[in-house]
Amino acid sequence: MSEIEREQRSSYSIDLPKHPPTSITIDGPLPGGRWLARPLVVQVEEGDGEFLVSEPHFYIHASGPTVSEAIAEFKRVFSDELTALISDEERLGPRLRAQLQYLRNAIRMA
Repeated sequence: MSEIEREQRSSYSIDLPKHPPTSITIDGPLPGGRWLARPLVVQVEEGDGEFLVSEPHFYIHASGPTVSEAIAEFKRVFSDELTALISDEERLGPRLRAQLQYLRNAIRMA
């Protein structure tokens, strides 16, 4: 690395991820007796000693110290988001109505 590259690099305070996000497919049960209606592709990223799992449509996300714990937390958040949106359905704007419809299509009761 040249001296100029070292200076330019040191002038940035942004930590770039060590690895690019990885796409994985999750399926199966969710908390509360729910199931994913079909396999769901999510992104997994590692940073600061944790793993972040997110879905690309509405950026619903969760993190955990391991990939499996981050996935379990993501499934809980994903299911809880459906519950929260249903409880506020009458007051939702267009974006949250679209998210509610997305979640209704992605989640089914067991």
